Amino acid sequence: MVALFPSRAAAATKLALDLDYVNGIDEPVDAGTGGALRLGQELDLILLSLTPEIGASYHMFGGSTDRSHTSGFIGARLSLGKVLEPGVFAHVGIGHLSGAADYSETAAALDAGVSLDLTLLPIIDIGLHAAYDTLLISEEPFDWYRLGAHVAIEF
Repeated sequence: MVALFPSRAAAATKLALDLDYVNGIDEPVDAGTGGALRLGQELDLILLSLTPEIGASYHMFGGSTDRSHTSGFIGARLSLGKVLEPGVFAHVGIGHLSGAADYSETAAALDAGVSLDLTLLPIIDIGLHAAYDTLLISEEPFDWYRLGAHVAIEF
């Protein structure tokens, strides 16, 4: 009889790099770029993979306000399949938004998104992602979306 869940999940450590295009949602900024570095432990659950992870990100927005965002976060990814893997992810953390005229705010940061990964070799995944991000600053949340590509290496 085949078990639906293994008695002990296989795990692999993954280091990932994201490269992003970013743009504000009803914000006084222009489009920009950025990225993130993520470290996680992927748990193989037969058809599903769960990856708890930690990371840090940096994004620069264009425009006269010259805003930039940095954050540290913790969260998870859930994906389906083994070669072509659609997935979802979410993170919480602390973010800092700074800009022209000594503007500076630090607050809770949240993101949620979708991804599509392709496993080229058993140790390398490449993929695309789209996400909604928000920084819960004092006046009103600073919201943006990001579209990007990523690569993850298992070690």
